[in-house]
Amino acid sequence: MSQRVTSRIAPTPSGLLHLGNAFNFLLTALLVDFQDGQLHLRIDDLDGPRVDAASVEDIFVQLEWLGIDYDSGPSGPEELFKQYSQQTQMERYSDALQSLRKSGTLYACECSRSEIRQLSKSGNYPGTCRLKELDFQNDKLSWRVHVPEQTYVSFKTFTHKTEKINVSQAMGDFVVKRRDGIPAYQLASVMDDLELGVNFVVRGEDLWASTAAQLFLAQCLNDPVFPATRFVHHRLITDNSGNKLSKSAGALSLKMLREKHHTPVWIYQETAKTLQLPFEGIRTLDNLKEVFRSAMLQKNGLLTLLEQGK
Repeated sequence: MSQRVTSRIAPTPSGLLHLGNAFNFLLTALLVDFQDGQLHLRIDDLDGPRVDAASVEDIFVQLEWLGIDYDSGPSGPEELFKQYSQQTQMERYSDALQSLRKSGTLYACECSRSEIRQLSKSGNYPGTCRLKELDFQNDKLSWRVHVPEQTYVSFKTFTHKTEKINVSQAMGDFVVKRRDGIPAYQLASVMDDLELGVNFVVRGEDLWASTAAQLFLAQCLNDPVFPATRFVHHRLITDNSGNKLSKSAGALSLKMLREKHHTPVWIYQETAKTLQLPFEGIRTLDNLKEVFRSAMLQKNGLLTLLEQGK
């Protein structure tokens, strides 16, 4: 018997949610619903200084407005900070860092971002500190994972097609502990997914490199489950200039769209359009689910579209 699909939506409360976030949340919910899976709400609030109360509140307001239900996770800001915050998981992240360090996978690094930009045209870290043997106890240094040249990871797509990524090319030696002492996103994300038992991830095509980093970390941590995770890397929602939306998306923030349209019907229809589905008759989330399910069962161009993000 195959394992039940388990996925998550993982907003970061560093600004108001936007249309791109809504598309990701809705697509994740649609795919999980189609597979009769479980959906978790995971809020990435690890970067304490960038977390603001209004952004936290906005997550719960907009999820309720969109009608997205989830099987586990915080019901509101109070429960988030009391029970689900990444701030409560620091010991688990620290244990993982120490495990990686003891295995010889990590090294300390003194390079600043500006120095790396000057040394690397690709933006990947050029390995400057790899052989310096800097002191891990120096709290002004970051920790990086050593990714040997021509290191590949593979994963399954939604339709179980195998994709391979060159981690050394996609990410290079990436940071797992920041200079301020906070565990880096890549480490915290994979540790949280391991804790939740996630085996299906839906993310934007801009996070292809993150998929590589997190699969590599799971291997380094000798985790037997996460490497079997299936991934969907979807196309991004862009602004009128073709640029990726940011948390300063202005008119395309969900707060502004809610004030303009009052109901989420427009967002449901835009989601259907992006997925190249019939949209004219969609008025509710259930309508969107029906159209989506019908397209999936027909095995038409939607499956091809879900495999395109790269």
